[in-house]
Amino acid sequence: MSEDFYNAFATSPTTPTVIAQNMNLENETGTTQKPPKLMSIEEYYGWKDRFENWVEPNHLRSWECILKRYVLPRTELQTEKQISEFNDKEREMYRAEKMMISLLQQAIKEDIFVLLQHDKTSKSIWDALKVKFEGSENMIKSKKALLKKEFVLFSSLPEEDIKKLIERY
Repeated sequence: MSEDFYNAFATSPTTPTVIAQNMNLENETGTTQKPPKLMSIEEYYGWKDRFENWVEPNHLRSWECILKRYVLPRTELQTEKQISEFNDKEREMYRAEKMMISLLQQAIKEDIFVLLQHDKTSKSIWDALKVKFEGSENMIKSKKALLKKEFVLFSSLPEEDIKKLIERY
């Protein structure tokens, strides 16, 4: 019995290269226990989809905290309730919010996370990521306008074929 146990590990490739490849794959796609990790700015667009696809089936209630901003429950006098005053539903949503914050902290590399300006809610962290990497609405409009202008400038002259266009550039 113990021989079979050790033989199972003896045949698996454990070179440093294989270990590094497995770690990179785990960071990129996540595992059942941890979300995919955003390692660099250039990976944001692909990571965003992978993160959403990982969180929704694993922590749907937490994902709801991003879709609809979580707000601490309030008393009748409109003061924030203490955790000890929460009812069961409020506790569940509070846990979901804290879980989402934890998942985002795990998923975003520390040197990227510190650049985000947020108010310590999961929605604000998510929105700060979006603004940081996609830009504000005005910035997106400016980028689109610039791309359109570049396209117009790049287009060919009248009576010019592709070969002449390429030669000109």
